[in-house]
Amino acid sequence: MQLSAFLNVIRWKNLLLILYIQLVIKFLFFPYFLVNTQLSTVQFSFLVIAILCITAAGYIINDIFDIEADKINKPNKVFVTTVIAKETAKKWYLYLNSAGIILGVFISLSIKKPTLSFVFIGAALLLYFYSKKLKSLPLIGNLVVSFLVTINVLMLAIFDLNNSTKTSDYNFVIYTVLIISFFAFFINLIREIIKDIEDINGDYKLNMNTLPILIGRYRTQYFVTILQVIFIIILVYFITKFRSTYKIIALYTLFFNVIPMLYITFKTPKLKSKKEFHQISVLLKIVMFLGINIFIILSFTQ
Repeated sequence: MQLSAFLNVIRWKNLLLILYIQLVIKFLFFPYFLVNTQLSTVQFSFLVIAILCITAAGYIINDIFDIEADKINKPNKVFVTTVIAKETAKKWYLYLNSAGIILGVFISLSIKKPTLSFVFIGAALLLYFYSKKLKSLPLIGNLVVSFLVTINVLMLAIFDLNNSTKTSDYNFVIYTVLIISFFAFFINLIREIIKDIEDINGDYKLNMNTLPILIGRYRTQYFVTILQVIFIIILVYFITKFRSTYKIIALYTLFFNVIPMLYITFKTPKLKSKKEFHQISVLLKIVMFLGINIFIILSFTQ
């Protein structure tokens, strides 16, 4: 029972998604374009473990700070204090954060880029302050989480790519990673705001000041709809720009990103129940997963 609760607290499905992203980029996307990389398999493993540890620690501290809110927003998913003692959760937070930072510093030193250690230290601090304070600030918390998701996509480009020889393939890889990171940021920003609307009752009772509480639920729904329309326009722009060169990618993006986003955008202003908001949140996560798979499609069609 405790193991199941622990896996839920660290959001094991989200961690698997992060692992999936790193594996696809490292062992499929980079090798296909023959770009020079510098991380050995062991170093790569340590890097991924560091990312997973700090991310898991972030989820734990978030649940610790959100105990009272979660009792209202999702009473069936309160594991800290009900199954796992609060002190035990704090210990796991400390262990995972420490392991992640130590491994991150080790990797940074091993590739002779010690300043990159601050990526791990900064991420751990940002996750803590997000859970403690930033989460309750309108839009700021959403932007912070979305930024951290973007960093997860960028990590291998930052740590693994050797920029001493910048070929056309190298530039293409960097460009692709940046575009998909931007898409991940945008989708996650939309999803985080949707989740704030879903959790408005518990957040309001705890005097939090999220965007739905500040401007109201319905205004926030229309604000999110505007963001979704902007996102769709950007997607369509990239499709039209690259449709002649990357036909399969253009078609994939149209059917697996644009069309689902059109459906989500149409539904968002009409959402009323907590269940409906949750369903849209899940759909957005699926759209983000499908977008990440562009790395795979490129590797087999380019």
